[in-house]
Amino acid sequence: MRVLILSARTGGGHMRAAQALEEAIKERDGEACVEVVDGLEYVNHYYSKLLVDGYKFSAMKLPKVYGVFYRASNNDKNVYKLVQKTNSHYAKRFIPLLARFQPDVIVSTHPFMSIMVSRLIEKGITNIPLVSIITDFAPHISYINQGVSQYIVSSVQMVDELEKLGVDRNIINPTGIPIQPIFFEKDENKEKTLGDMGFDPNLKTVLIMAGSFGVTDILKIYENINELDIDFQIIVITGKNPKLFDAFNSLLSCSESFRVGQPQPNFDDEKESARKQEKISITKKTKLIYFTDEVYKYMHVADLIITKPGGLTVTEALASCLPMALFKGIPGQETENTEYLCNNNLAISIKKSTAAEVVFQLLKYPERLISMRESCQRLNNPDSANKVVDVIERSIREMTEPKLLPTTDDLNPETDMAEDEELYDEFSRVVNDFEYEEPRDIPDELEDYFEEKLQKLKEQFKKITDFSIKKNEEE
Repeated sequence: MRVLILSARTGGGHMRAAQALEEAIKERDGEACVEVVDGLEYVNHYYSKLLVDGYKFSAMKLPKVYGVFYRASNNDKNVYKLVQKTNSHYAKRFIPLLARFQPDVIVSTHPFMSIMVSRLIEKGITNIPLVSIITDFAPHISYINQGVSQYIVSSVQMVDELEKLGVDRNIINPTGIPIQPIFFEKDENKEKTLGDMGFDPNLKTVLIMAGSFGVTDILKIYENINELDIDFQIIVITGKNPKLFDAFNSLLSCSESFRVGQPQPNFDDEKESARKQEKISITKKTKLIYFTDEVYKYMHVADLIITKPGGLTVTEALASCLPMALFKGIPGQETENTEYLCNNNLAISIKKSTAAEVVFQLLKYPERLISMRESCQRLNNPDSANKVVDVIERSIREMTEPKLLPTTDDLNPETDMAEDEELYDEFSRVVNDFEYEEPRDIPDELEDYFEEKLQKLKEQFKKITDFSIKKNEEE
């Protein structure tokens, strides 16, 4: 079995799902040949940079603007057509990869990958089965493409939602998003594990996964819950966020008696943290972790997680039967994830100003935590990665026609160049004509501020696109 998995690094969840699936395939079939490819980077480095940097910039710095673009690509015909046309254009760049690897099946964990491969199938360049994995709890129209053989979704509820978008429910599989099987395992020695970490096995444990939070926001949440008049302990995983790690490291160095584990040096030893000077009184035992491949271990011993509602993180928490307090979801897929999880009693939504009160109520009166944990147990999808492998194997078996693989003869550089120019013109027109409608909860005095930020975002997109076109011409 030869499996090509196409993903992208716009957020960590798409690649993590791809890697979990790769592990499950190799565990099932030791002779399987699996290749995971960052598809955006493969087709064009500058297009990848445009999308990855654009996502980070808008999602972190201008989340409301990102939300507008997300909704527009789901509803606005001009924006939707541009997304489809752009990815269809780059689809031909996969031809050498398919000719070389000769897959039996292609799996996509990113909507743009689904668009690209679907175009190759629709044009008759290949007929390899395409399995599309939707890595969130609500569908986006960009995932829906004619060339897809099978869809993988997070829940039964999404079967009905995709059917409303025109997808045959017979090809929708509510197996759950693929994650490492270890998240579904339970820690039978939870008390010992907590003791080995330096914690009190009899106290409740709050896990904060904060890598994509702003430093100020997450420190404020930590400070507020630290002041609660109730005993519990805290694990903070900052992920690959050195600024946030340094801030916590300096903060905890003021209260070493409450620090669990050995002190760790700052990433920038010469930079003195302003937070350290505040000398906040730490009252809760706290373990600080930068990056770890053992997130499952900390989820298994925690009683509550405070995190952002990214698709893979909440899926892992769901598998661990860990109640969630979801903070500051990015408008778009993360707010839709929050809505699904809260409506199904799997999570509760918090704000910076209300986090402490919510945590207090959940820990002081744990009936809600127990109820949320039971909901997680009822609605998670055990062994999701292996169920996805079942779908992949079935897709291969159901392939009745001779396998059609492209050759380099299907490439046409002159046509590519003409399409580059046409695509650039359309991109410029759509972006320049795009109107940002202010959400109603934005005060009037901020309208100019957001208009200025939107203009800068347009300029940034244009600059990267200009560079991409120039590089394509040079190549």
